[in-house]
Amino acid sequence: MMSGFERGFKARANRIALEVRSRMGLSAIDAIDPLAICRDLDVMVIPMSNLGCDVSQFLEVDPGAFSALTVPCGIRTAIVHNDSHHPLRQRSNLCHELAHLFLGHRHVPPLNEAGERAHDRGMEAEANFLGGCLLMTNEAALHVLSNGLISRAQLIYGVSKPMLDYRLRVSGAHVIHKRKYGLG
Repeated sequence: MMSGFERGFKARANRIALEVRSRMGLSAIDAIDPLAICRDLDVMVIPMSNLGCDVSQFLEVDPGAFSALTVPCGIRTAIVHNDSHHPLRQRSNLCHELAHLFLGHRHVPPLNEAGERAHDRGMEAEANFLGGCLLMTNEAALHVLSNGLISRAQLIYGVSKPMLDYRLRVSGAHVIHKRKYGLG
């Protein structure tokens, strides 16, 4: 089954996640702090509730309608994020937006001329994948399985249960772990 990604993309995404950790003085299995990465890169993080305009539609009425957005802000970059989301979701949202930056994706206005949401599905899929790698590298996923840390992994890596399950699956950690230990 094709993943829809360019050949080698998944390995490249994990390498980027490892490079980010190295830059931050972390090992391949360490958890990251997306806010620390933003500080290190001089990326402003702006909670939606601090925008100074009526955003109640996104914070209260329909919080699922907006997660985060990366925007050029003069010579800097800013990430506006929905701070009404659960803290684990906010971490994921920030990593998704950081992934856009690390992948060199061009800034796309959030709405097209007709006022409809505009986004490139390919770029979004890449950012989703790399965002997950930033939260938990392939090495970290294997570390979780090899050391019996599944019950604590959400807390260790600051990820939701669906993200943990996803990273354990797509990293190949289950397959590698089974081969390594001769399991079923």
